[in-house]
This record gives sequence, structure tokens and C-alpha cells, in this order.
Amino acid sequence: MTEEELERMRAAEAAQKERMERTRNFLCGYQLCLDMLNLRQYERKRASTFSDPCDCEDILAGSEAYWKARMYEVSTLLGAMKNGREKLMLYYHYVRGESIEHTANLLGVSRRTGYRLHQRGLLSASFVLDRIRRSLS
Repeated sequence: MTEEELERMRAAEAAQKERMERTRNFLCGYQLCLDMLNLRQYERKRASTFSDPCDCEDILAGSEAYWKARMYEVSTLLGAMKNGREKLMLYYHYVRGESIEHTANLLGVSRRTGYRLHQRGLLSASFVLDRIRRSLS
């Protein structure tokens, strides 16, 4: 292989890793939004129990509608993927909050295969995410 071909391969690999990282961050948003909604609900209960004004608005900045919309976007992305183990891996890991190891056990595969499914799932999801974003713009 020539130096030019190696450089192209490295650039393509770096671009693929960057896409997968963007997709991972997008999918992690589901659990973050769920946590934010739960915290907001907890703070409301706490404030009504102790008759304290809820000063959590500064800490829990954001709107519930935004968090629910983000969760819907993640669900839509996963729903747009082809059915398969990769889709199940991403669903159980990012939406249900299960570890990759536990999800691999649920799917009846080894731990290592679970990590491979996760990587392939992220790559597939990155293409679906790009397709969805292009169709919206």
C-alpha cells in the first residue's frame, strides 16, 4: 500500500469513529432526559412535602417538552433501524439502561460479541441518523 492509500484509510477510519461518537452522544441523551424528568418530578414532590419553594429551576434548567422530544427522537432513530440484534443491543443499553454485558447475556451471546454488536449498532445508527437529518433539512 502506498502512503497516500494509508492516509485515506486513516482519514476514513477517523471519520467513522467521529460519526459513531456523535451517535453515541445522541443515544446517551435518552437516559439524561429521563433522569432530568425524574429529578424534576422528585423536586416537585419534595417542595410540596416541605412547603419549600422549588429552587431547582436553576439546576434543572430546560423544559420538559424538550426532554420528551429528545427521547422521542432517540426512539424514532431506533425504530428506523433494521430489526436485528444490533437494534436490540442499542435499545436495551441506551433506552432501558442495561449494561452491554447484561444485554449480551439477554441476547444469548458472549460479552465480546455484545461489544461487537454495540459497535456495529452504533455504525448502523449513525447512517440512519444522517439519513434522518438530511431528510429534515
